[in-house]
Amino acid sequence: MKKILLLGAIALMGISAGQIMADDGEHHEGGKRPKQLARSLSQAPAVWKTECGSCHMAYPPGLLPASAWKRQMDTLKNHYGSNATLTPEDEKIIRTYLTGAAADGKYATPSQSNKVEAPRITSSGWFIHKHDEISPAVWKRKSIGSAANCQACHAGAAKGDFNEDGVNIPR
Repeated sequence: MKKILLLGAIALMGISAGQIMADDGEHHEGGKRPKQLARSLSQAPAVWKTECGSCHMAYPPGLLPASAWKRQMDTLKNHYGSNATLTPEDEKIIRTYLTGAAADGKYATPSQSNKVEAPRITSSGWFIHKHDEISPAVWKRKSIGSAANCQACHAGAAKGDFNEDGVNIPR
């Protein structure tokens, strides 16, 4: 009887550990997943969805640290070659949302080889680690276009769902 109770307790501990690992801040080999990545985007301001989403996927704030989002917002006049300036009211709402729900930790911090350009999500340690098995040729496929096109492989990306089980790399 004691063996059954002991095995049951071990099984419950294993289930609990599995649930913890699936929560925000999940640890992966070689890096910690940004904890806000899985945060629901249902409470995101509408202006973030419409303004950022008018040119590209409105990237979830958990993909970059607050300092990187601040730099993004400070450089909207030259946003990767485009003028993405906003009204002061819209900029304040979006800036507050992105910096308030940003990732923390060194794995979300993008490397900054180009000091003129705003930091890129695709240069963060976490992104690089999670995509290190993807060859450069895959990013160049017409069906994908670039590493910044999250939705090409992650069907739930627009909702902040980057679960590996849902990845489908198009041909």
